[in-house]
Amino acid sequence: MNSITQSSKSELASVLILTSSYPKYLGEPSGIFLHLLAKYLSAQGWHLTVLAPNFPGGKKTEKIEGIRIYRFNYFVPSMQGLCYRSGMLPNLRKSVILWLQVPLYLASMWYSVLKLLRTQSIDLIHVHWVLPQGIIAGLVRVFSKIPILLTVHGSDIFSFKGKLAIFLKKFSLRQASAITANSIFTSSIVKKLDRNVPINVVPMGVDTDEFNPARKNPKIRKELGIEGPMILFVGRLVENKGVQHLLQAMPSVLKIFPKAVLVIIGDGSQKDKLKKLVETMKISQSVNFLGTLSHSQLPEYYAEADVFVGLSEVEGLGVVFLEASSSGLPLVGTAIGGTADILLDGVTGIKVETENTVELSRAIIRILQDDELNQRLSQNARDHAVKNFSWPRVAFRFAEVFNEILSTSK
Repeated sequence: MNSITQSSKSELASVLILTSSYPKYLGEPSGIFLHLLAKYLSAQGWHLTVLAPNFPGGKKTEKIEGIRIYRFNYFVPSMQGLCYRSGMLPNLRKSVILWLQVPLYLASMWYSVLKLLRTQSIDLIHVHWVLPQGIIAGLVRVFSKIPILLTVHGSDIFSFKGKLAIFLKKFSLRQASAITANSIFTSSIVKKLDRNVPINVVPMGVDTDEFNPARKNPKIRKELGIEGPMILFVGRLVENKGVQHLLQAMPSVLKIFPKAVLVIIGDGSQKDKLKKLVETMKISQSVNFLGTLSHSQLPEYYAEADVFVGLSEVEGLGVVFLEASSSGLPLVGTAIGGTADILLDGVTGIKVETENTVELSRAIIRILQDDELNQRLSQNARDHAVKNFSWPRVAFRFAEVFNEILSTSK
């Protein structure tokens, strides 16, 4: 895409961000990458407004670090459970009753968008996720000709394979003025749905100043009682994140490093099942479940760890891989989908097969044993993150897309 100079366009243009996930409060991890993108775009001069679903106890209107957020109710406020927690799809899989909230969610978001368009001056709608937000944006086009940028994150395009779902995905894609995908892999999946849609690869970013090897804090190890290597996992505790395979690999690691500790940060529907597995395997002393931590707490844990492990079955990009890389952590993971843009085998980490616990344990042990390899992967990971995924760089690339859309939609 041709670069268009940031001019009075960006100084005046107002962008409505449409999303199903956004931090409920400062430091909360849900949709934190969207808040960071909004912050960096705002710093460039763009006027940002966010529309996101409400949650029990949430405010309908508020500002977080200068970003105006409108939250819409779609059910009895105290019973809204479709979004947040493990995410919309895992929530739906866990509770069939939540499907009853889906049509209300769609109708409420659609009405809320139209209301904002009537009461505010909006120049561009930036839609995150093909389903369900892309559908809403497409329906909004019936009443408004405001241009739409649709950003595909992965889970929205990978899930739901039925004919109706495919029809709705294609409908969403074709209504957009422009499309971005967060990785080369995600882009390839979009092209399989419709080879004719124009698409740019623009990843989400990471704060390379915040997630930095210099953020080490030895107090963490002391508080957790870690005397040996610290292995780190960060993410939602749901089945497709593969934490069960990491736990199954731990006994082999402990044979070589008996004082090693696996630190698990995150929460989700599989938490109780994973804790029972730890008890059954009798490795409770070597596994620490910390639950969900605030975003501001994470950098010190990344920086203090010795190796990061991520085993998602499929990932649009993998924000936690970005955070780990930026923190100078060697990576071990499946490198499936978008994570392949971050985990470069033999360069920033070691690639393993999804369910091969023997290969996984060997990769972890190899990194912990080989100081030269550890240092090389660590430096490469950090350099790769700074060069390709820093937020200023990512925000600039999105600004280019914004300007391109606005200049062609006059």
